[in-house]
Amino acid sequence: MAACAPATPVGTPPPPTISPAPPTAKPAAVVAAVPFDPTAPPVALPAPTSTGTPTAQPLNQPTLGYYNITPLADATLVTPFPTPLTSIKLDEGIINILLIGTDYRPYISQNYRTDTLIIVSVNTASGLVTLVSIPRDLFVYVPQWGMTRINTAFDAGERLNYAGGGAALLKQTILYNLGVPIHYYALINFDGFRKVVDTLGGVEVAVNCALTEYKLISPELDERLTENYELYHQPIGVTQMNGDVALWYARARPVGGDFFRSYRQRQVLRAILHAARSANLIPQIPSLYADFQGVVTTDLGLWDAMQFAPLAAKLEDAQLRSFAIGPNQTTPWLTPKGDDVLLPKADALQRLIAEAFTPPSANQLQRPLTRIEVVNASGNAGWELLAAETLRNEGFVPVLSAETVVTQTMTSLVDYTTTAKGSPLKTLQSILHLADANVTPQPNADSAVQFRLVLGQDYNPCPRLDWLPEE
Repeated sequence: MAACAPATPVGTPPPPTISPAPPTAKPAAVVAAVPFDPTAPPVALPAPTSTGTPTAQPLNQPTLGYYNITPLADATLVTPFPTPLTSIKLDEGIINILLIGTDYRPYISQNYRTDTLIIVSVNTASGLVTLVSIPRDLFVYVPQWGMTRINTAFDAGERLNYAGGGAALLKQTILYNLGVPIHYYALINFDGFRKVVDTLGGVEVAVNCALTEYKLISPELDERLTENYELYHQPIGVTQMNGDVALWYARARPVGGDFFRSYRQRQVLRAILHAARSANLIPQIPSLYADFQGVVTTDLGLWDAMQFAPLAAKLEDAQLRSFAIGPNQTTPWLTPKGDDVLLPKADALQRLIAEAFTPPSANQLQRPLTRIEVVNASGNAGWELLAAETLRNEGFVPVLSAETVVTQTMTSLVDYTTTAKGSPLKTLQSILHLADANVTPQPNADSAVQFRLVLGQDYNPCPRLDWLPEE
């Protein structure tokens, strides 16, 4: 398979305006949950350090610790303090790991934010793995701190000297606002991410939306200086990325903002898993655990990690589900301070969380997966791989056709299913930008696939972000 050309610089435009180190979060008087002195000097956070000698540890259902949502007597709340959501009762064998990506750079700031938050929920009984992205700007209640963006909860935990530190308070924040228990966490910074990807020899990513954004010319350069940046363009296509490009791709914000940013982060995470399997690195977990202790901070011990090795070695794309707290679960809001945040829509958010963390029934597990034949008649080489990426992200099983077809103008979808009950047709139409006129019903109970997707010249490989049905 020939990969498309990698991203390349597109000239030297006027340098970007690089923001100074972001101010550290302070609980404002209007939203403070407990007395706090905002004039106190900030507590410097240590750089992420390695964990101690790994030991097996018992797995308990996390519970909500102490919190106090009684505002100060003179407080004027900008939003009501939400009540804690009931914790999801997890089935035995479900383990939730919080992946945390930080913007820690010691020469810029001693404080850091957690701008990547992905819950990896592993169902060891069924072999399913669920990824749930949490947007960095989700406006939540942080226990013992107040209302703020979720990406500042870690920093708040360090400043409060919270028992267990920033990771513990972040876990409690997720449990309080989402009702999702977190058993373990793994935190990595920019340098650590680059090292992981480069150790794998790079990752292959199906880029289904072109991306242009400023990028540091080289990782060792000072990112505070505008002259160290260039405009970088990543075209559509399957691209081999090194650690530096993969980090840029996962962090860039154009094309859909934070919602699509989280989509790209899940893409890269899946690509890392594929690369690890291709390189046969799963059996090497013990040695890799030691190698990466300097760049990954985690409470996941070696023997805790080893329990996932058999599952990871045979995990197929169809067993990997993706969810995201997105436009249908949030409302954009400008705080009185002028910060753009996302307010949770309680009902919609709870529905998504319930779907993501409720194990499928025995009948659902036995139900055949939806297989979709993908035929490339777009005239663009490799675009069937982009369509396959979109379909896999939604839990479908793409079947790439080797059929040679004449280029056609319109994208079409043939529906071989024999009943509308439980049909994913509307979801397919939404993520693939297909109108009713592009769909042809051809019921056929004997078909090996449920749908046939023929990509035309009009095919838009960039998936929609609002594909969940509106209530």
